[in-house]
Amino acid sequence: MRKLYVLLAGLFLLQLQSIAQAPPAGQRPSGAGAPQRPGGPGGPGGQAPAIGHIYGKLVDAKTKQPVEYASVALLRQRDSSVVTGMLSKGNGDFSLENLPFGPYLIRINFMGYTTLFKKVTVSPQAMAQDLGNIRLEPNVKALSEVEVTGQRSAFQMAIDKKVFNVDRNLTSVGGTATDVLKSVPSVNIDIDGNVQVRNSSPNIFVDGKPSTLTLDQIPADAIESVELITNPSARYDAEGMSGIINIVLKKNKKAGFNGQIQGGIGTNDKYNLGGNISARQGKWNVSANYNLNMNRNWGEGVTDRENFATGNTPKSFINQLSDSYGGGKFQFGRIGVDYFMDNRNTLSLSQNIVGGSFKNHDELGSRYFDENKGLTSRNHRITDSKFGFNNYTTTLGYKHLFSEPNKELTADVSMNLSNNNRNGGFTTFPQNLAGEPAGDAYIQSNNGKGNTNFYSFQADYVDPVGKTGKFETGVKGSFRNYESIYDVYEGGQYSDAMSNDYAYKEQIYAAYVNYSNAIKNFGYQVGLRAEQYVYSGAIPSENKIFEPTKAVPGLFPSAYLSYKLPKEQELQLNYSRRVNRPNFFQLVPYRDFSDPLNHREGNPNLTPEYTNSLEFSYMKQWKNHNFLGSLYYRNTNNLISTLNTPISAGNDTLLTTFVNANKNFSYGAELTMKNQIIKGWDITTNVNLYQTELQVRNDKESYNNRGFSWLAKVNSETKLPYNFTLQVTANYQAPAITIPQGSGGGGRGGGGPMGMPPSSAQGTIKGLSSVDLALKKDFLKNKAASVTLALSDVFNTRQFEIDQESMFFSQYMLRKRESRILKLNFSYRFGKMDAQIFKRRNNRSSADGMQMEGGQGGF
Repeated sequence: MRKLYVLLAGLFLLQLQSIAQAPPAGQRPSGAGAPQRPGGPGGPGGQAPAIGHIYGKLVDAKTKQPVEYASVALLRQRDSSVVTGMLSKGNGDFSLENLPFGPYLIRINFMGYTTLFKKVTVSPQAMAQDLGNIRLEPNVKALSEVEVTGQRSAFQMAIDKKVFNVDRNLTSVGGTATDVLKSVPSVNIDIDGNVQVRNSSPNIFVDGKPSTLTLDQIPADAIESVELITNPSARYDAEGMSGIINIVLKKNKKAGFNGQIQGGIGTNDKYNLGGNISARQGKWNVSANYNLNMNRNWGEGVTDRENFATGNTPKSFINQLSDSYGGGKFQFGRIGVDYFMDNRNTLSLSQNIVGGSFKNHDELGSRYFDENKGLTSRNHRITDSKFGFNNYTTTLGYKHLFSEPNKELTADVSMNLSNNNRNGGFTTFPQNLAGEPAGDAYIQSNNGKGNTNFYSFQADYVDPVGKTGKFETGVKGSFRNYESIYDVYEGGQYSDAMSNDYAYKEQIYAAYVNYSNAIKNFGYQVGLRAEQYVYSGAIPSENKIFEPTKAVPGLFPSAYLSYKLPKEQELQLNYSRRVNRPNFFQLVPYRDFSDPLNHREGNPNLTPEYTNSLEFSYMKQWKNHNFLGSLYYRNTNNLISTLNTPISAGNDTLLTTFVNANKNFSYGAELTMKNQIIKGWDITTNVNLYQTELQVRNDKESYNNRGFSWLAKVNSETKLPYNFTLQVTANYQAPAITIPQGSGGGGRGGGGPMGMPPSSAQGTIKGLSSVDLALKKDFLKNKAASVTLALSDVFNTRQFEIDQESMFFSQYMLRKRESRILKLNFSYRFGKMDAQIFKRRNNRSSADGMQMEGGQGGF
């Protein structure tokens, strides 16, 4: 197989290397974007004739195969400024003509190969020079992280982050961001789509910025990659106990005209259709993509609760069975425009538009028993609901590259507008002990709407210091305004007690500084971030206004130490302080009665929780293997915890509230290994072993909950004959204690359709496992088309089970959603690399040149 492409990280590393690598001693480096001077090397007015000709052929040093589309740049030896350049042709040939006399440097670089410099001199005695076959050596350091097989590796590992390339994940094709994250090492997704990293909730970004989109509203086919940063520096937001997950959307910057269309079908009425297209010519790059997802799904569950005897109330039992189905559709559209003002200034504008609607039907049967487990009553509830949403995100960005390498200024502003509406209700039918209708039904209906306006601005400045140092600083501001109205009707009559409206405003102002440097093999980075958080809320219908909470600005330091050992080994020690602020559902001070057995009420007096995170890592690279091992410790103060309390005479109704409790400790070891077993077979294994301890102390409850658990994830990719690729993903989560919602659950709040309260600290989640399979066939010229057949949860084992116990009750819950799904997807890639977009003229010749974007000499 011809090796044409490597992963994005390899490109980035090579570009940094090409910036940092200086020509021979005595030559002053300068960016490739340096201004062109008329004439030849002699400077302005030079009379040397432009008749020189340099040509040759690029080949892979190991395979002897031609290397096409490599960057060949001709630099002046005197100041490294660019004279001309081109891309190598399909057979590896390159030819630079109409060259003035003088000494030059030929710089050759391409993804996955070591940058090569060659000295040449054009003179009357050597006007035409054949450099012969120039052999390009693979960049061993870059290739140790990836497999160069004509496409990007599925995973890239580094000590500070992991990058998961979505286009290599076959099992998530046609799905959503939730399906993508299920395959990402270190990430755990529960049945409700809540995200955990190292048993705690991360902060989720889209294109490096907070978003009001949920994971189910982002199609997998619109995602380029997922970045996992477990211990972010001061440059990043301080929010998120276990770091940051950044979802990077597709934005094609390939030269010429490129695109892709895809579509698929899945069992139980699941469909997806979409595509992307891009065009780049001269100073403009335009890209767009669109995706449509439609699906139906089902769910079922069981709840068994024992209410303990208290005072004059005897023991009682409750059994609930739930059966639900629903579905809907959503559309995702994005368009982006880049304008390259010159080699050092770029303007970018992007617009996302997302919208959809979903319906759900749920039936819940409840039976009540006395202390002798004799049936006393029963009922049947039918719930119908409809939810719709729209989301609009506009981002304007600017980037300026200075003449000094790696010095840059970036700034962007973003506006996110979203709205939603929901309506529905439930009807409860009383039944006799035989399950037959008995009495009048209780009818409750509701409708509501909400909208969020989110604005942010950010500016970052990076300035190299000396040979290895770097200074970074920046500012950021974000503003969120939220309004919600929820109206409830009982028997057609408006219920003031159950209805509510709420509004809040949130502002965060931040500034940071970072400094990094290296002394031989020892590297360090220190940073400090300051964030001012302002929150205020109101209940307009009751004329209640909660005074703004404006605490002393929080300081969030970070420190990184690293030491490089021989044979591609590195040690690193990291520390950071982070914050987790209560969300809207935890703060809103009204009681949710939608589930008769599980009420919920927010607490507007909640305060943020703070986390100290310490991580020690070791990384080793071999030719075909990578290993990353980390030991981590995390403790959280002012823990946000849930509290479940009986509120009815028979102890059959629970009220879930939120309180600031005490502490949460978590420590463990995470091991990630990527192996190339044989050529064409890669396996990535991730194991996380951790111990969690909770201490809850308040005026109502006092308890400890601790336990050891582990998580394992294996991703296997095998290239088979006839352009087939097989992927297998296996997951196992061992039994673990529950994490209170708000301190790592990543929860969305509220009991589910089966009448289940949110997870509290008094429970244990049972172990669960799943296996996903996918088979892909590439065909047509250059593998332009492909068909993928994927089966998720092969053994239908993905379900959620939990045991809970407190001083008032014990409870077992099981929830199962549709997970074994067979999908068939087709995709077709098209486009043409148009080398003419790199054509330029200098004042002395019409030779083919290369537009060196950002002073980095090539793609």
